[in-house]
Amino acid sequence: MNTASPLCHEALLTLARKLAGAASDGDRDRVETAARRLLAALIDHIRAEKADMALLECDRARDLASGQQRIVDHLVPLAVDVQNADLSGCDGLARQLVAELSLQADDERRSGLAGAIR
Repeated sequence: MNTASPLCHEALLTLARKLAGAASDGDRDRVETAARRLLAALIDHIRAEKADMALLECDRARDLASGQQRIVDHLVPLAVDVQNADLSGCDGLARQLVAELSLQADDERRSGLAGAIR
């Protein structure tokens, strides 16, 4: 686990855009590095939001947690198996991650979670 403060939504989106750029360039090493960095930052972010999510209405918390898990599930293959992956698929997946992370950040802000992490 990272000992620094968890990244805010915008910083996570910046990391996701860097990942998408690396995937677009077809650079396996940069994709792997960017994906691992984003995965670690995302896990720290999710852990930091956990207590505030517990205060939300049950259905809302479940929806947000499901969105977070979906993003992690899409990110893991880029972080751990990119050397064996088809990079053309990585490009699409990385762009999808940016879009999903942006929607998730908007949902979390609307739920009042944006203030928990600076």
